[in-house]
Amino acid sequence: MELLEGRLKEIYGGAGLRVDWDSYTRVVEEFRRELEWAREFRRRRADWSYIESRPEPLRTALKVLVETGDLWYSATMTGVPLDLLDEERIRARIPLVVV
Repeated sequence: MELLEGRLKEIYGGAGLRVDWDSYTRVVEEFRRELEWAREFRRRRADWSYIESRPEPLRTALKVLVETGDLWYSATMTGVPLDLLDEERIRARIPLVVV
């Protein structure tokens, strides 16, 4: 995080922009906490026996979905059609969480 923040400070400073970095850091940390909460929520609610029973690449797509919460990314990364992955998400009881 510090490397990224240093680079951002360099970019913004070079462009003549001022940023309240304390506020920025607080917002980023809050967002990270919310993302982690959503990930844990999906992990707890998911039907892992169902997920493990699915053939590859569907099993991997469901696992990626649990970790990321991103249907499109999970489908694209694994080559599983988006509509099929969403149907399987429902069967696997993986909730969609908006953060």
